[in-house]
Amino acid sequence: MAAQSGQGGLSFHPGLRSAWEYPLFDAIFNRRSRRFALGTEIPGGPTKHKSQTEPLPLDEIEEALLVQAATGISGRLLADLPYLDDRDRDAGGNTVCHFVGLTWPSPCASHDTHLIYWNDEATYLVKFKDFSSVQLREYETLDDRQKIVKAFRENRVKLFDGRLEHPRSFPTMLPFNIWSSNVPGSTMFLPIIDVTYEYINVLLLMCGWSDGGFFVIDDFNGGVPAGCERWATEGLLNRMMALPLSTLGYISLLESGFLIQNLLLAIQAMGLGGWVHAHPAGIILLGGTPLAKGLGFRFVMPKRGVGGGRGTPSPVGIDGVLEAYCPPYYPNMDAAVDAVVATKFGAKGIYSEGSDQPAPFLARHEFLAAVPRHSDRVVQCVKDICNYIYDTYGRFPHVDAIHTPGSWVQAHHLDLDFYDRFYGAGAYTETQRSHMELWHGPEAEALTSARGGCASGARAVAAAVAS
Repeated sequence: MAAQSGQGGLSFHPGLRSAWEYPLFDAIFNRRSRRFALGTEIPGGPTKHKSQTEPLPLDEIEEALLVQAATGISGRLLADLPYLDDRDRDAGGNTVCHFVGLTWPSPCASHDTHLIYWNDEATYLVKFKDFSSVQLREYETLDDRQKIVKAFRENRVKLFDGRLEHPRSFPTMLPFNIWSSNVPGSTMFLPIIDVTYEYINVLLLMCGWSDGGFFVIDDFNGGVPAGCERWATEGLLNRMMALPLSTLGYISLLESGFLIQNLLLAIQAMGLGGWVHAHPAGIILLGGTPLAKGLGFRFVMPKRGVGGGRGTPSPVGIDGVLEAYCPPYYPNMDAAVDAVVATKFGAKGIYSEGSDQPAPFLARHEFLAAVPRHSDRVVQCVKDICNYIYDTYGRFPHVDAIHTPGSWVQAHHLDLDFYDRFYGAGAYTETQRSHMELWHGPEAEALTSARGGCASGARAVAAAVAS
């Protein structure tokens, strides 16, 4: 699926230009789940229909634009919040973790959600988190659009050949989703949330308030102090501000919803079909059962579950690719906490002069010098809490370190014949009708829009796209 940049590069690609200029509110109000892809079939019932055209995969530019819309670099954060209060005390601004801005908001800019996508050829992990922005706004001019495919290629890791395999039957999948989910020709997008980094970062924030930090209690274990009794006695924490562990579970879970909405709006703006729907259980997708290989994540067996009993296997990462801030990727939780602190205040941390991440402020040196560091007492308090969790439950945190949102997004080329047969005007918009011509040329548009199209026509389209 080679990129078709056209004369003058991506700036003049007609499909890309049309999508980029598509009105936001048109995308919001015209977005629909459009499930009938080229090559699919509804075998019975009042909407019985079989596509007369073979599946047509998305090309590289289509996938690159969707990935960039979901989780691409947008520039630098503004980080416009206080770092010191009116008494020169820590005001909490140092909770910001990165100055690179992505296309979706994240608590403390931790950007703990990664995107995995796959097509007929391979399965990839997208990692924009460690990429440095070049300018305050990454896409200001037409020429900036040349970065789309380049960044897409440079910031992904191939996990394996082919599609993710998973059981395609009830109850693993809902029966009304099976017919059109993860089908040949489609591209699937699955957000993956690593909750460990922001969990530790939030503890650093909440235990470091100048007027007394939160007193963390384990409400799953009778409300006992979660390793921080000493720090309440010494006055660092305020017993009157009890913070149950149950409130700290999935701090970053909302991030996946932003990625999903970005994808859905981009699908509409590009004239593709697609939908968001329930995926098989995360433990199956990540590879924690004998039902399927899944994505190949490493799992650990906890000592106990939060509701009692042993608990279920917990995913922690993919060795060398995506590793949570917890054992086995760190020797202990002290080392994991130190690693989080180092991303901000270590030799290469974002608040260090040695950082390769440019700060958004004009007076960079003055800004970096004024940002308060986490005190040794606060860091040790957070280590004690994290060690309590790990020692009590045999994992960190008390919930799965790696989490899936319950839904994934599929993008595909639509079979408009289905909608013309069963629906009146308005089932799809002009942007879907003109997609083939804008993105793949008039030959593709003619082949796929001809009533009674044939499989050989679809193959010709695929060959033209890949040429």
